[in-house]
Parts: sequence; C-alpha cells; structure tokens
Amino acid sequence: MQPVMLSRRAFVSAAAVPAVSWAAPASAPAGKLRAGAATSNITPPLGTSLAGSMTDHIGTQVHDELHVRALALDNGSTRLAFAVCDLCVIPREQIDRAKELIQTHTGIPPSHVLVSAVHTHSAPPTGHLFQSKADPHYLEFLVVRIADAVRLAVGRLEPARIGWGLGKQDQLVFNRRFFMRPGTIPSDPFGHTTDTVLMNPGIRNPNVIKPAGPVDPDVGVLAVEALDGRPISVLGNYALHYVGDVAGGDISADYFAAWADAMERVAGEAGSRCYPPFVPLLTNACSGNINNVDVLHGSTERTPPYTHIRQVADALAAECHRVWRGLRFSDTVPLAASVEELEFALRMPSPEDLAAARRTLSSAPATGQLHDRAQIYARETVILAETYPNMVRTPLQALRIGDLAIGTYPGEAFVELGLEVKAKSPFRPTMLIELANDYRGYIPTVEGFEQGGYETWRAKSSCLETQAAPRMTASLLRQLHSLAQS
Repeated sequence: MQPVMLSRRAFVSAAAVPAVSWAAPASAPAGKLRAGAATSNITPPLGTSLAGSMTDHIGTQVHDELHVRALALDNGSTRLAFAVCDLCVIPREQIDRAKELIQTHTGIPPSHVLVSAVHTHSAPPTGHLFQSKADPHYLEFLVVRIADAVRLAVGRLEPARIGWGLGKQDQLVFNRRFFMRPGTIPSDPFGHTTDTVLMNPGIRNPNVIKPAGPVDPDVGVLAVEALDGRPISVLGNYALHYVGDVAGGDISADYFAAWADAMERVAGEAGSRCYPPFVPLLTNACSGNINNVDVLHGSTERTPPYTHIRQVADALAAECHRVWRGLRFSDTVPLAASVEELEFALRMPSPEDLAAARRTLSSAPATGQLHDRAQIYARETVILAETYPNMVRTPLQALRIGDLAIGTYPGEAFVELGLEVKAKSPFRPTMLIELANDYRGYIPTVEGFEQGGYETWRAKSSCLETQAAPRMTASLLRQLHSLAQS
C-alpha cells in the first residue's frame, strides 16, 4: 500500500513495515534490569475532528503536539512495555494491530504490552464517538506510531535501576456526581425521571446535597534511572478524568502533556539535549466519575485557557518529584504479565426503545449535526440497534514489576473500582490504568447504575451490562493473586 498523505504527515500502512526477528541478547545478565524510553509524534493535520463532545469540533490550531510515550523494561528473561497515547480513547482493533507489530519487531508478546489513552478531549477520534468519526488514514498512521514508540524504547535499552512508591494529592480531584434536592434533577435524554444523581451540576449550585462517591488521592510513581543516576523515565498514575480548559479549536494533550513538561523542569531536564531524552508518561487511573471541578467551594471566575491545566500539572508534578526523590532503587527486579479475556452482554435497545428513538429523529434536521440532547441519544439508540453486536469480548491485564502491580480497565472506570482492587490486592502498591487495551465506554459500579446519571445513559460510550464492573474487578484480583505466586 502506498503512503497516504494528509497535510505534511505520511500515514503508512502497518503492513508496509518489514519484519525483524528478536532474540534475547546473550550479554543480558539474568535478572539485571535494562530500560529504555521514547516518544513518537501522533499530532493530526489541521481540520481534523476532535473527540470529547456530543457534537463534532474541528482542530484549527496545535497548542501542543500529541505523542505516544513509551517505556520498555527487560530483566534478561522477560520484557514489558507501556505505550501511553495522547488520545481520548483507542479501540481494540488499532491496539491489537500495534501489538502485532511490536511483537514482530521486538519479540514482546501482546500480553506484555500495555497500550492506553490519557483521555484528553482535544485529540482526534479513533472511533465513532457521538457525532465525531475517525479518519481511517489517521488510524493507519496511529497503529504504526504506537509500535514505533515501543520499538524506539526497546532500541534504547540500557542497564538501569527502578523504584516505585505512592504519594498523595487530594486538592485536585472531585467526584462529579451529586445527590440533589428533590425535584431538581432534570429528566434524562429518554424522558425518564428516575436519576437520583446529577453530573456536573454547576459550581456552588444551592440544590447540591453531597457528592455521590469518593475520590482517589493516590499518586503512583514508577521511576527508572540509568546506573549513573540519569533519569530515563517516570511513569505517573493519577485518577483525574482530564482538566479541559483548552481553547476552542485547539489540538492539545490537556494536562497530561503539561505534567510531562513540568516533570522535565523539576528533573532539571527541560531543554536538555541529552540523548536518549528523559520521557515522563502520565497514566489515568480509575476516574470515570472524577474531575477537577470543585462544585462545593470552587470559584465561578473565568480564567484564561490552560490556566487550570498548568496549575494541576505543576501541583501533581511536584508531588511526583517528591515521591521520586524518596524512592529506593534496585537493578534486579522480577517482571511478569497476564491477560484474561471476558465476554460481556451489551445493554441493547428494546423494540419499543428503537421505535421511540425513530419517532424522535423524525423531527431532526435532515443534514448537519444534531444539537438537541434527546435527538443525539435517539441517534445513539438507532446506531446501537442497527450496528452493534449483542456480546463483546475485552481484555483485563495485570502486570508485576517487583512488589508493584498494575491492573487495567478497558474503559472509563468509576473510581470505586480502583479503590476496591487496591484494597484487596496482594501487592503494595497497586496502580490501576483505565482506557487500556480497548475502549468499552463507561464502567460504572452496580450502585452507579442504580443511581443513574450521564455515565449510565445508554449510548455507544455507555452500553456494557450492569454487572461488568464486578466481573472485571474479580478478574483483576484473580490475576493479581496469581502473579503474586509467580
């Protein structure tokens, strides 16, 4: 296949990349750690759609370039790799194709590669998200660039030492679902009045009673250094959906990239010409119902774009740096991984639901975007009924790095799920990374489904069965207990 040109970037078919075999180097001492980190640029051309809203938006400026940030670990017998992408979500099809390329070129099996999205709402869609559709040429480009980042990281493997720990930052995260005074929750898009919670009710709304759930203030830090102390990479982990004060039309990685910039500054690496460069990567923990809006006590004063992004990034980077500087490091560490595939039913529309949706759409504009919420969800209902299967399969992954464990959720997991896994895990610490290895939309708790609210409204981004969360959590705990015996 010939490269397809969009703007000045070449989007190359994954099939066009030649295969290279890999074998463990004979010189790698068993158990001695080597590590490498790298980035690849995945910024789309101007004019691209931007994901994250119910209506489509177009990128007209690039505020900050989008990247895949990769980290590879090798102890002589096992390799693990992380690829964290400055995107809203990534469907499994693209992830699996990238993992196939990674295995071909590095020998790392798909089970040992974790690919996740950060959940910026100012990046191109990689699937059909409400009214935003993916550019197929960009998807081809993305597959190759995810693999490229890991291949570059593997090519930079060098003797290293590693440490991990937890910090706390409880001033930046707030549960975004609230119990409200009776009669103040509007009907849902389907005309029902059964919701008992409201998402984002507005700062200092007098009808708010209390948050409907907790937050997770843990700041996970995994730091990797060369044996001479030069920083190779820091992987951060924090449960914050995104910040979002991005200027309209801007392509941006939100606070995730600003955190990486801040980590370079606090590490003394900003503007450094060292090669290979220091690569910070921030992963999103379970934050499907967590944001940065202080509804109870926040200010209603408007601030310039990126103000909150920088504030959040700087505060989190300061805590990550504090934890990093207090870590104990080792150059010998066991590595292991596992994956369990689960099958889930989708909450499909009934014939009555479908008929009602079509009646709602009968009055919708014939062309252009929909702006009426009822019509938008009616369109979601029709798409689900006409194009989605009744069952889907998705992976749950667990990794072990010494006494640290990492578990994944394939969507926007409620914060309670991460808290439960950490409380029951045999590893201390345990980190959770959401939006990993697939995208299956929101993953509310069973109680969250009973409460209702935006995250439970049936749509392409919220259609898993109501028992998905406990089944996923049980899978992760099984795998973590198994890894603890390895």
